[in-house]
Amino acid sequence: MSIRKGMLGVLAAVSVASLLPASGFSQTATPSTTATTTTTSQTVDILRSVPLEVKDYASARSFPERFTTTEQIINALNSTPVLLVHMEAIRRGYHELPISEHEKLLTSLHKRRSTNENDLMLGFDHGYAQLVFKQNKTGLFFLRKANDKIQDQFSNLAYAMAEAEADINLEGAKPEETTTRKMDVTYKLGDAVKLDAAKHQPGFWPSYVRVIEKLKPMPAYKSFTRRDFSLAYVPYGNSVVPLKGTNTSSIPLTNNSATLLSNSLGTSCNPDESAQEANVSGGNSGGNIVAQRSANFNGNAALIQFTATEESHLYRVRVLGAAGNPMLSFKTYALPNIVEDLDGDGTFEIVARQYQYNPLLPALVYRYTPCGFELDKQIHEKFQ
Repeated sequence: MSIRKGMLGVLAAVSVASLLPASGFSQTATPSTTATTTTTSQTVDILRSVPLEVKDYASARSFPERFTTTEQIINALNSTPVLLVHMEAIRRGYHELPISEHEKLLTSLHKRRSTNENDLMLGFDHGYAQLVFKQNKTGLFFLRKANDKIQDQFSNLAYAMAEAEADINLEGAKPEETTTRKMDVTYKLGDAVKLDAAKHQPGFWPSYVRVIEKLKPMPAYKSFTRRDFSLAYVPYGNSVVPLKGTNTSSIPLTNNSATLLSNSLGTSCNPDESAQEANVSGGNSGGNIVAQRSANFNGNAALIQFTATEESHLYRVRVLGAAGNPMLSFKTYALPNIVEDLDGDGTFEIVARQYQYNPLLPALVYRYTPCGFELDKQIHEKFQ
């Protein structure tokens, strides 16, 4: 199934507002003098307000604590070909540079592009800065031209962000109105996910999630933002027979987090603390078992229990060994199926699809090994 036409999902029931930039519309923003006349008082801010995740790039780690000069921004742009870093440097430049440096930077970026008009990256920087600093719609021309040729996840993400803003701020479209530009935003975002799933780059997924959160207040994007975009990275596999109701079990639940952590979630029989913290956190108290079943993993039996949580339709899942020893614990909204054969090899994996619970860690895959269930770190890293 193409991303553009149908990644499936349900509306998130837990807000991640505490993790992401504040979303919504500003009623007080002043239209740019270069913008076309708008017919709505609502504006949306994405390019300036969404911090992009660039911590894993050496060039970004060498950024000054605060940008104070045009030269620092130009040096940052020249230090890496990664457009995500360019986007964040320009965003930070808008917020951190003295006002007196704004026009100087824009002039420098224009001259920089003029020296080699065939260098699409120079055109990208010029266009992106025009949009961030002045909401100048001509910036869209340079972003579109760059994206048509570069066609990576970041060029698509940048163009989608810019189009979403232009639709409301510069063209006066209403947030609930479905426009051609809004449709193109969803196409470009879908393309960005597809490209990243094929060749992942650090920082894309958390940046992408933050952009999606910004689009949620606009009714026209409602069906799009409901989709589970992580399916591009971990498509559904063949699943075992779904759980059917509650059974009685003599195997008790444990409230001891140390017991949960003592079982092998890491590799080579050595638990990995970061994986433990990411995947066992969220409380280990017992609850009412609402469903359970046994499943076989490469000849080893395990019991899977779903217990109710304080939130409707959110379940704590515990995977127990044959002797009752707890092996995994996580939360999910997906009650029926968490046992899938992702590779089509007849061996099942535990797949914690928790996009609606925690979109920053949307799909965790555990494979059974001689050490027990271990987190598939290659998949885990796709969401970093």
